[in-house]
Amino acid sequence: MANLESINEILEANELEKQSTSSDGKRVVMNSRDLRDLDLRGVDFRNADLRESNFSGANLGGADMRGANLAGAVMLNADLRNALLGYADFSEADLRGSDLTGAELDGAEMWRTNLKGCKVSPEVLHEMLSCRKP
Repeated sequence: MANLESINEILEANELEKQSTSSDGKRVVMNSRDLRDLDLRGVDFRNADLRESNFSGANLGGADMRGANLAGAVMLNADLRNALLGYADFSEADLRGSDLTGAELDGAEMWRTNLKGCKVSPEVLHEMLSCRKP
């Protein structure tokens, strides 16, 4: 399992690249990582490649994951309260039991995403699934 120090090292290296190479830096690549049960509140994962990573039980409250690739990610019982998830790709991700209360999900891709048992408002759920309200 990845530890918080190794994640911080990757993120700090990315921040240094942002400062030295361009205004937006290179994309954080952390696909297929075991990030279970970590406290990642407020982390900046914008546009990150997090495909098939395991965030089960992780606290991602307030995290900025806009535009991230989370295809195939496992996020069982993850805390995503107030996270910024707009335009993230959750294709075939498993979010069973996750808490999406207050999360911003505008434009998120939810193709074949397992949302069983998630905490999410009905309005946001309708928007995520591109459904018309009754």
